[in-house]
Amino acid sequence: MIGPGWTPEAWRLLAADHPGSSCHLHGPDDGSILELTADTRRIQAPDSAAFFALRGPWHDGHDHLEAAHAQGVRRFVVTCLPPDHTTWSSDSDVVVVTDVLAFMQSMALVQRAKFDGPVVALTGSNGKTTVKEWVAQLLPASVALHRSPFSHNSQLGVPTSLWSLGTHHDLSLVEAGISLPEEMAKLQRCIAPTEGVLTHLGEAHLGNFEDARHLAREKCRLFRGCRHVFMPASLLPAAQDFLNCPAVTWSLNGQAPEADLQATATQHPGGFQLSWKGESAQVQLGMHDDVSVHNALTASLVALHHGATLSDLASHWPTLKPVSGRLSSVKRPQGGVLLQDDTSHDFGALGVALQRLAGLEDDLPRVAIVGDVPQSGLEDGARADKLGAYLHRAGCEQAWVWCPRWTDPTQSRLAEAAHQVQVTFFNQTEALCQAAESLGSAHVLMKLGSGDGVAGLKQALAPAEHITTLTINVPAIVDNVRLLQKAAGASRVIAVIKGLGYGTDPVMLGRILEAQGVDGVAVAYAEEGVRLREAGIQTRVLVLNPDPSTFSTMHRHGLEPEIVSWPHLQRAHAWAEQAGVQDWPIHLKLDTGMRRLGILAEEDAKAAALLADGRLKLGTVMSHLAAADDAVQDARTLDQLQAFAKRVSTHFDGTPCHILNTAGAARAQAWLEEHPELDFLRDTIRIGLGMYGLAPHATAHGLTPALALTSVVSKLVDVPAGHGSGYGWTDAADHDRTLAVVSAGYADGYPRSLGGGQAHVGWNGHLLPTVGRVCMDMMTVDVTGLEVHPGDAVTLWGGSPTLEVCAKQARTIPYELLTRIGPRVQRVSER
Repeated sequence: MIGPGWTPEAWRLLAADHPGSSCHLHGPDDGSILELTADTRRIQAPDSAAFFALRGPWHDGHDHLEAAHAQGVRRFVVTCLPPDHTTWSSDSDVVVVTDVLAFMQSMALVQRAKFDGPVVALTGSNGKTTVKEWVAQLLPASVALHRSPFSHNSQLGVPTSLWSLGTHHDLSLVEAGISLPEEMAKLQRCIAPTEGVLTHLGEAHLGNFEDARHLAREKCRLFRGCRHVFMPASLLPAAQDFLNCPAVTWSLNGQAPEADLQATATQHPGGFQLSWKGESAQVQLGMHDDVSVHNALTASLVALHHGATLSDLASHWPTLKPVSGRLSSVKRPQGGVLLQDDTSHDFGALGVALQRLAGLEDDLPRVAIVGDVPQSGLEDGARADKLGAYLHRAGCEQAWVWCPRWTDPTQSRLAEAAHQVQVTFFNQTEALCQAAESLGSAHVLMKLGSGDGVAGLKQALAPAEHITTLTINVPAIVDNVRLLQKAAGASRVIAVIKGLGYGTDPVMLGRILEAQGVDGVAVAYAEEGVRLREAGIQTRVLVLNPDPSTFSTMHRHGLEPEIVSWPHLQRAHAWAEQAGVQDWPIHLKLDTGMRRLGILAEEDAKAAALLADGRLKLGTVMSHLAAADDAVQDARTLDQLQAFAKRVSTHFDGTPCHILNTAGAARAQAWLEEHPELDFLRDTIRIGLGMYGLAPHATAHGLTPALALTSVVSKLVDVPAGHGSGYGWTDAADHDRTLAVVSAGYADGYPRSLGGGQAHVGWNGHLLPTVGRVCMDMMTVDVTGLEVHPGDAVTLWGGSPTLEVCAKQARTIPYELLTRIGPRVQRVSER
């Protein structure tokens, strides 16, 4: 994250004063510290960056100190000096502390102390990013606003967000999220908010707290020292015991007459009458679900307190759109990737987005399409200087700038600040889209403000061959793996990405998981593993169903087969002997009761004997639970676990082992409490569907759904009473109806069995029943009485309705629905 900057002297003074620090100060005495970074892949300004060697469950920043130095970094914060540090530390400032993250937070606290304006801290079980972004849209454009980029609200995200806070800002909006007790106290000290926002109190991360009351108390610790807290009046009963300041509240339909902002629903869908301080106005929201209404009212409460009027709300409510809080990416048919960010249009978010662009692999040209940042609090010329400097540091080959109101002198300042970047200015939509259509293979960032309204640009940059989309929430996948590892208390994780990554994108998943440091990935067949290797993925790859005819291919590509029977083991050994191979890693599967794959108990001894000559190297011993998700069958599951433990200790003692799948990982602690002798369960877990937030007791473990299948309405059809629609006219009704044709069918993976009212799709908080037959390329839903329009997005599953509900209605399991997603469905990842 790029910030206003510190002098080396200020940096060194803080380092010397930090409790328990040891300073080795040999770095340059000039320049500035502009950037805080913990990732060598995303360093924008190496000569003015400070690298923080953070440790996590799958990574250690100390492993990348030399790489950061090679890029030009000369300021480091570490917990220890590695033995080989002299190769990079002799010309650097190195600060040794006991807690690297705490030092980063102390820097953010100093930066925060320089700001005298209001700092609004937002927390809640959900809705933080949406409320923050909507406050920004509702505020007058004259407010110089600082806010957290995307959903940066963690122990790391908060200090990096505060780093970009400057004295020229009028107001700061900072998200704060927690998943464990005691975390909020650290964030409160870092943010030092003057005002607070409590969005929701739900069940997210509840499994890490004693109960809902404990969770509410921890979240409210953020508001210590605040003048007031903005919140729905409905949350007061749960929160008021933990607040030490007044609450400013809103109420819907008179449920809390004492609330400061009153909202009354009108007869028009999405319409409300707002009353505030003796004045009132009619507003209209395009989304009709309760959560969106809830978030819009909370955002309005904050905006009204900071200068917005009811007239402003009436103008801006219709423009509010769902917020992902993520940077999405999609492959361009021309070659390269399109990164798109429609939120947090400030310099902090721009810096993060440019880091992503710079960090994309391969040598394709980088093109940044950017707009003005009017709410930065800077004059036109200063904004141009800053925008140009950001583009220069990101190393873009080209920058397309959409600032129609800028004068020629202002444009010249940006071009000069961008140095070697080729800058082109656009003030006409048609010209920008034409340039996009002719752009060849390149990585592109599209970062424009919500008011820029450059219609058709995304389609020009990455023409969609099909409008149905599978959205993949990358941060949720990473968090889900970490949470399941914690739930099981496991030392190692093997991520299962067979079935083409369960219908997602196996190469993308492989790269993400490798970057997170998982101990291996597992695929079904050799060709899936070869695809990963050809994409440059180097982590261990297990092949779960290897045919002996592919042994040579697997060995050539460094793939490791799962051996599933005694004859299979003999074939592998014979191949290795014939090929002159030594120490080829394999993974031996034991049949402990599933009666499908694996060697039998009576074959263990001869298997161990065959492995003794070293042709094959035993990487792990594994088995598979048949009913880990069914508590009724726990007695049989316990038999499997005990049989596995006995066989491993008898014949394969000391070899890493794994039997827990997602369902087993979610329930491991409960089994261990009753049977502590099963301590081997803490060795390794295999996670498949759990990565996507699907597991027993997923909510209690804090898992987040990571996938959503969406499409759009292509046409509306009025159908008179007594008439049907589509093949067979099977859906005739006794009343007039309006039907919406949705551009998705069974060729996209939506089950044909879900037609005829057997399921629903989601639209603006409504569940729309299916009508008639699901066809290959389209389906029909009933939208009678609703203001649905062609082009409106609908959710097939993932949110409301959920994937689990859709699978149950189709009388199948989520695995099948995921693996049925057709190749023409566009895969979009959000980061």
